[in-house]
Amino acid sequence: MFIRGLPLTLAAVALVASGCGDDDGASDDAGALVDERVEVLAIDNAFDPEEIEVEAGTTIVWRNVGRNDHNIIPEDEDAAWRVDTEDFLPGDEAEFRFTEPGATYRYYCSIHGTIDVGMPGTVVVTKPGDS
Repeated sequence: MFIRGLPLTLAAVALVASGCGDDDGASDDAGALVDERVEVLAIDNAFDPEEIEVEAGTTIVWRNVGRNDHNIIPEDEDAAWRVDTEDFLPGDEAEFRFTEPGATYRYYCSIHGTIDVGMPGTVVVTKPGDS
């Protein structure tokens, strides 16, 4: 689920109101998922942190706090959590709840590099209690 351009507080309210359903990934034990939110900042030419390890069920909230336009392009460019440039201008935010333990998701800003250089990022998802 994406909520773009809303303050983090409103995004949290929207998630609570929607019931936080597991509509974006599969976990055989949905009751074991955590319900956490972690920020990743897009700062002009870098994601901060560049690599993050989170437990399954964590929602990553990307915030564009720089002066530049950015995007979030997953290594699998058809992934549901892709964010195009027009949806991630300075001041915007986007979010996605990662639910698959053991998965590693690489992404990048195509305006400022490639999957390997420039402005890459990685989300490593662990089993709840393993991180």
